[in-house]
Order: sequence, then structure tokens, then C-alpha cells
Amino acid sequence: MAKSVLELLREAAAALERQNQREVTAGVDNNPTTSSSTTPSAPEGRTARAEVLRLFSPYPPRGVPRRSIPPANTKKPKKTTYTHIFFCLAKRKDCNIPNPKMKKLLQQAGLGERRITFPDRSCSATEFSDHLQLSFPQLKHCGGFQLLRSRGSTRSRVLDVLPCSKDGYTPEFLCNKELGVGAAVIYIRPLQKDIVLENTPSATTSVQSTGPTVECVYCTDTFTHSEIEGHIDSCEKKHNSDLNAEETSESTASGSSGMSQPGTSDATSLSSHSQSEANYSSFEDWTTEPNIYKAANLFRQHLIHNAELKPELVARLDLRTTEEDREREILTFYKKQGIDWASPFSVVLGGDAAVGDGVKRHFLSMVIEKIQFGFDLNLENTGRTLLFNGADDHNVPSTSRALIDGDLFRVAGRAIGHSFIHGGPSFTGLSPAMLHLIVGSNEESAVFELSDCPDTDVVEVVSVLESQRELTPQEECEVNNLAFCWDLPPINKNNRRWLSEKILRHAVIERRQTQIKQIRKGLKDSGVFNMIKQRPALATVLFPRTAEQIMDSQTILKRIIWPMPDSEDEDDHGSMEEAMLCHRLSERLH
Repeated sequence: MAKSVLELLREAAAALERQNQREVTAGVDNNPTTSSSTTPSAPEGRTARAEVLRLFSPYPPRGVPRRSIPPANTKKPKKTTYTHIFFCLAKRKDCNIPNPKMKKLLQQAGLGERRITFPDRSCSATEFSDHLQLSFPQLKHCGGFQLLRSRGSTRSRVLDVLPCSKDGYTPEFLCNKELGVGAAVIYIRPLQKDIVLENTPSATTSVQSTGPTVECVYCTDTFTHSEIEGHIDSCEKKHNSDLNAEETSESTASGSSGMSQPGTSDATSLSSHSQSEANYSSFEDWTTEPNIYKAANLFRQHLIHNAELKPELVARLDLRTTEEDREREILTFYKKQGIDWASPFSVVLGGDAAVGDGVKRHFLSMVIEKIQFGFDLNLENTGRTLLFNGADDHNVPSTSRALIDGDLFRVAGRAIGHSFIHGGPSFTGLSPAMLHLIVGSNEESAVFELSDCPDTDVVEVVSVLESQRELTPQEECEVNNLAFCWDLPPINKNNRRWLSEKILRHAVIERRQTQIKQIRKGLKDSGVFNMIKQRPALATVLFPRTAEQIMDSQTILKRIIWPMPDSEDEDDHGSMEEAMLCHRLSERLH
């Protein structure tokens, strides 16, 4: 019978043990006097047996963990570095991303943008501050610093302060996902004291008088090749302001009178400050200015100043074409994507040699008039396309699906913001409920009225429900038909009041949510939405009441009904000369 592996191994171990005993016995017979040599025999035998058992030992039973041998050499953990882009500002109240001109000035002063690497990501707040001051030495004498980042989307130029932990700013704190910094640029501003750019060594030594001399085309003074670049900006601005002052004085002298119209003192102050108060260092005061018209004007100047170095935006309008073709040109212009609507703006009229600010005001007046009172384009076979409808101070966006699909309410938002930035007329008469939603407030808190609903059928149903009398079968049928169309329950004795409010809310608010979102997007594209978001009170400047509307020549011309030569009205005793006189008046108004 074949033996098992375990029996064979035991026989091999016994044979080895017997062989060892023989060798030990033979050694004792040859050296009887050395008794000490017999002592290693037993250990040697036991060692051989133990070695065999160790080599051929069975696997340990399941569940018994094996003894792990620790590594001989344990390496010390390496320090992880932290690298990020920082931008150092000069003033402790800076809350906006500087424009390209200011960035260049900060860079020359040793501030601006730098990529900084910290040797230890786990460093303390003191070590973080010391390393930051190595890159920006000017921060040492400012009594501390604050870290900021841009707010919301990448187009936003407003900075928000990053909350500081109790131990201070550290790389690990900035890497926290809840903070949401990520790879965005971190802005640094002094905490207690502004950095004076004129006294910084970098600002005085970076621009050296090198190169040949060049004569300034405005003041005829000579400057070196490196100095003319910094001089020409201030000289050109001064030259343009002098020209504007001369034009203003000439237009004032040629006008019939310098008296302002009564009742428009506050509203006209917004446009009268368009060429004044160019103190760009106080733009952040628009958030604290108590006068809403001055605050809105400061914000508008802030947008224009940040975009003054960008390419000029030119609108072209051919007066030789039909009214519908001109309206298509306007819609195409405001449907352009990726445009900074605060950029320098001019208008070119085809078939007319007129230029200047008057042409720009004429164009903006025409655009706002079309948005407020409708386009001649027949988009829905209704004869006229109205973006807004309703009574005065209760205008609401139209519910037309064609206008929504064409994204025309976003076009309207861009045009309203563009007109505000460049001193054009405002959109008047918007419903307070719509203004409440445009600002971004909660829909549940919106206060709406029956006059906010331009649909006469809905007004009749709501009026019937709000009355105290008993409904006739026909009226009850009309109410139920409208309720079923909007997935509402039929009327009964207990839900009459509730159904009335629900129908009115759906007609005024819920059916216009998409239009409000498009208008808000258009205002964001123009850069104006940030103003009413931070200060909702300024929304009344952007959308004034009907009584605050300033009538211009374009609006007056659209409201005049000119007498026709072939009029058959017996009471009309006007002649052809009177008609020609009216047409001459229209040309003067233009």
C-alpha cells in the first residue's frame, strides 16, 4: 500500500536524525577526553528536525492572520508644495477686478498677478503670510490683508471676500472644497492701509526715460519713447473732454432756453451726469450712495470706464430701406453673442451723413420705442408684434410662443441695458410684479393685481369669482373650462376664493417665467443685472414709472397723426401748405 506524503516526510526526518546520532557517537569514540564536544549534539539534532519541520510545515488554518514582517527601512513622508495664482490690489476698499490699464500700473508697482509656490502645503498661517510678503513686500506695512475671489460666473468683475478661519489663511484652508476657490485667481487687498503706488520703488524705476524723443500730437510737448505711452492716455482724455465742453457750450448757446422741464428733475439727473464726475477712484461708492439716480450713474460710469479700451461697437442702420428691414437690422445687432455692451458705441446711418451723440440717441430711442410699443414685423399674422402688453405701469411680457422661441426677450433685456449704459431712454411702465421677479426675488412674495393681466377673458372669470353673487350655469361652465385648461380643479362652494387667486397667479406669473428668465439673461449680458441684484432699489431707475418718462423727438414723432392731402373729413380745413409745414417740423425734430 502506497504511503502518504506526510509519512514519507516523517521517515526522512527520522533518517536524518539517526544519521546525526551516528556522527556524534563516532566523534565521542575518537576523542574520549573532550567531554565538552558532546554538548552540541543535542542542539544540532533538534536544530535539524526543527529546520525540516519549518520547511515542510502545513499551511495555517483559515482565519489565523499571518504575521507580517515590517519593512526594514521606512521612508519619511515628503512635503507637498502648494502653487496658486495671486493678484495683489492697492486699495483696501477695492471690490472689483481692475481694468487692463490699472493692471498694467499695478504690475509696474510690483503688485498685480504672480504665480506663487509655497514649499509646504501644511504650513501655518504665519508661514503663509511671511511667504506671501516675500512676493509682495508692500503688504508688510498694511496691517494685514484679505483674500478675495470673483463672484459667480467668469464674466463677473465683482470680488467677494473669502471668509478667514480662526487661525488665519493657510493653503489647506484655501484648498477646502467647501470654499470653492479651485483654480480661480485669488485677489489680495490690504486690510488697514492703502498701498501708495507713487512711492513704491517698482513704480518709479520700471519706467525709465529711454529711446528717442517723440512729439505729442495733442499738446505738442516732447517725451521719450518710453514716456509717451503713459502720457498719451491722460492727454487724449483731456483733449476729448475739452472738445465735449465746447460742443456742449455751443449747443447751449444755440438753444432757445436753458430751462428744464418741470417734474423731471430726478429722472433727468441720470442723463445730465453722463459727461461729469469722472473720478474713477470712487466707483465703489455706488453701493453706498443714498441718491439712487447718482448711484446708478456711478455704476454706469464704472462699466464704461472698464470697457473704454475695448474695440468700438458699431451699429449700422440703412434709412433708405423699409421700416421692417430696419427692425430686422436692430434685432440682428442685439442678437450678437460675446459682446461687451459697455464698449465704446457709435451708429452709422446709411443714406444720412449725420454723426455724433445725436445719432446714437436717435438709434437708442428707436430701439426702446420698438420694444415698448411693438415692431412692425408681422411675426404672427397680427399686423404688429408686441413684446409687452397691458395698461400703463402694468406692462407684462407677451405669452407668444414665437417670441419665446426666437429668444426676443433676451434681446429686449440686452437693448434695455445697452440703452441705460450709453445714456439712452428707459423702458417705462413695467408691472411691479414683473420687476420683482426680474430682480430675482421669490415668486411667492410677488404682489400682483387684476390690472396686471392683459387677457380680458381671464379678467372676466376672475371678476366673476371674486363677486359675492351666485354664478349662472354659463359662468360656471366658463370658469371650469379655464380651470381645466390649466390643470386646476373645477369650482365648488369651498374653493371659489382659492381658485380665483390660482387662476390669476397662473395668468400673470406662471405663464411668464420663461420670459422673465430671458430678460434677466439679457440684462446679465449687458452687465446691468449686477446693479439691481446688489441694490434692488435701483431697479426703479432702470425701469421707471410711466409718469417719469422723458419724451424725446423719436417718441413724439411716432405719436403724431399727420394730416393727409386727400382727407375727406369735413371738419378738416387744413391745406397742403399746412401738411408741408408739419413734415418740415418732423425733419427738424429728427
